Amino acid sequence: MNYKVLASITDKQKEIMDLVFRFRFINRYQIQRLLNHKDPKRINAWLKDLVEKGYLGRIYSHKLLENTKPAIYYLHNNGIVWARYEKEGNFGGNDGGVELKYIKKFYQDKKASQTFVNHCVTLSEFYVQFKEYERKDNKDSKKPKLEYYFDTKSEMWIRRQEDLYDKDFNEVRQFIPDLYIEKINNPEGKNMESTTFFIELFDPKVPRYAIKYKIQQFVKLKEDEKEWKYRYTGMDGRFPTILLIFPNQPKLNGLVKFINDEIIYSYANEGLYFMATTYQKAMTQTLLGGPKIWKIIKGE
Repeated sequence: MNYKVLASITDKQKEIMDLVFRFRFINRYQIQRLLNHKDPKRINAWLKDLVEKGYLGRIYSHKLLENTKPAIYYLHNNGIVWARYEKEGNFGGNDGGVELKYIKKFYQDKKASQTFVNHCVTLSEFYVQFKEYERKDNKDSKKPKLEYYFDTKSEMWIRRQEDLYDKDFNEVRQFIPDLYIEKINNPEGKNMESTTFFIELFDPKVPRYAIKYKIQQFVKLKEDEKEWKYRYTGMDGRFPTILLIFPNQPKLNGLVKFINDEIIYSYANEGLYFMATTYQKAMTQTLLGGPKIWKIIKGE
């Protein structure tokens, strides 16, 4: 299908498409909050049109108690074609668009597991938390401007494949976090400050060994200075702070010693530390809820 023959969509609908592309699955309420739009009818009209034109797929249950949950959206066939050509400027391409091998995984989303859908929607919610905080903070004209720059896993997945320099993709894929964030205070001023973060969300059924493996990969990344400075350093020039979101408090508590030991025995542990919290705290108090929601692990 040629990109040029796709049905036209508005600029606001393109903003929606960009959000769905970045997070894979995102719900209607999150889209409304990110677009800062007070009229849900207008959002619903834009989404309905995108679904009818084959740009988006929709997940919605009519069952009792479930029909109060907002619909969830993902890229459908025309949306994937749109993304391939629309994102050419972001990721390049040799055939008039982003290489198909980089985005073909989106075709599998119509059959995605509920666990994966929930994972993506939760990450979308974290993004909303930061952007709403940014918007609220910037209303105070007396404060320095605040910006959050995000790279999602979908975006990093493509970038890592097209920019491997001297490595194989399998060597770098295990380092990719769920979200990469750079917080920039006073971006246009002389006293600009930058801080970077990884966010990794562990689903309830992820086995303990898999969690340990991911933590070990982050420690390994810190030991590969060339790799993290090339791909994951912001304007601060430091290794990102790693934010871990656990499904519950017992699982978090059971891994504190392991994380602490991994830091202690790493030969590159200077500037390496983790901050851990639970899904419940992250959702109810938000990731910006202050020190009280975080367990800081520094290798002490």
